[in-house]
Amino acid sequence: MSAPNPLHLANTAQQMARSAPASDAVVFNKVAMVCMGVMAAASVAQVFQSLLRDLNRREKGSLGRGR
Repeated sequence: MSAPNPLHLANTAQQMARSAPASDAVVFNKVAMVCMGVMAAASVAQVFQSLLRDLNRREKGSLGRGR
């Protein structure tokens, strides 16, 4: 079984918040915000990982040429 998709969880929580009583809607909205935060953090981590990979390639390339 694969991990749940945070975007799907956020959309589901928002839909549930629309039809829930006010006290429950607050909880569902918080769940949706956490899911969106997880997606944003994963996107940022992916960008930083690719930048770090490019920097490492350039560093290895410049070390090899200097010898």
